[in-house]
Amino acid sequence: MYPPQDQPPPYNPNYPDYNQQQAYHQHGYPPPAQQAPQQQQGGYPGQGPKPGHGGRSRAGDPRRAQQAQPKQGQGQSRNPQPKQQQQQRQAQPKPKGGRTRPAIKDVSEISLCIKYSLFFANFFFWLAGCGCIAAGIWAWNDRGALGNLDAFLSSSPLVDPVLWFMVVGGIIFLLATFGCIGALRENIILLKIYSGLLGLILLIEIGGGVAIYFYRAEIEEKIAEYLSEVAIKNYRSNEDFQDIVDSLQSGLYCCGVNNYNDWDMNIYFNCSEKMVGTNANVEACGVPFSCCLQDPASDVVNTQCGYGVRADRTKSQIGEAIYTTGCLDAFKTWLTTNLVVVAIAAGVIVLVEVFGFCFSTSLVSDIKRQKARWRH
Repeated sequence: MYPPQDQPPPYNPNYPDYNQQQAYHQHGYPPPAQQAPQQQQGGYPGQGPKPGHGGRSRAGDPRRAQQAQPKQGQGQSRNPQPKQQQQQRQAQPKPKGGRTRPAIKDVSEISLCIKYSLFFANFFFWLAGCGCIAAGIWAWNDRGALGNLDAFLSSSPLVDPVLWFMVVGGIIFLLATFGCIGALRENIILLKIYSGLLGLILLIEIGGGVAIYFYRAEIEEKIAEYLSEVAIKNYRSNEDFQDIVDSLQSGLYCCGVNNYNDWDMNIYFNCSEKMVGTNANVEACGVPFSCCLQDPASDVVNTQCGYGVRADRTKSQIGEAIYTTGCLDAFKTWLTTNLVVVAIAAGVIVLVEVFGFCFSTSLVSDIKRQKARWRH
């Protein structure tokens, strides 16, 4: 029996122009459920799937179908590049070690410029300190102080310039040692000691300068009294101290602290001490030879020119033989004349100390940052 002519044709999803909904509604049939076409399961012809394969044939296994398809990245690159770029990359030499840039921990936070500047500057001062100490020991040995320790220990240290020279050299040596070793070994404790001592010295210098400016009259009076007690009375106590006093008087063209009459405070130049035991004192009422006016026609120093120069002479007659200006006034005159040179020298000293303090504190901060980076 043939089917009626008005029966709708079978469902064909591969034909897009086929209006299956209209055809089924025209004949009163409900439209079939639209389902995706299932893959044809393979097997034996006319039979179901091959037994022993979980109900699915090898040809219809979706996992095998996915394995059969080439994955992305196999057979072709994800970002295909021209052959020239690939050849250039292959031609570039790789850096040694296999890294193109240093790791974070390999980058140092410590400034090598600050480190070695601080080291070499303090090494120079360390040598200067050693030189001062060696020169002081040589001066003591040349004077015979080391051979006669009893006389050396009984002498006053205030009138021994060699001792003060060695003290200053020892301070420089100790300070420079802290700076050298602390900078070279990157030792935070030594650098803190170094910066602390430099800061203390700077505070003392600044405080002293301010005190001298505001209390200059009182300080000048105290200095004159101190110099009269130390320089005049102890003129013959120490040979090195005597040489310094003579150099100041001949260099500043002065005599005594305030004037030439200050030498009356010394037992050898006092006018009342005309006799020393049973011998006549030829230096009584006189002055040291460094107070005498220099004779331009003669290069020979007359060490006896000051004997009895203050005895039975007027001030004008005394002025023709020796200097009448006190060394304190002469020093103030020299300071006023050479104020620019003195200011430059003081500024250089202060700048060296300031740079040393700043460099040491900056190096301490760099070391702390580097240690914090290593911990993390």
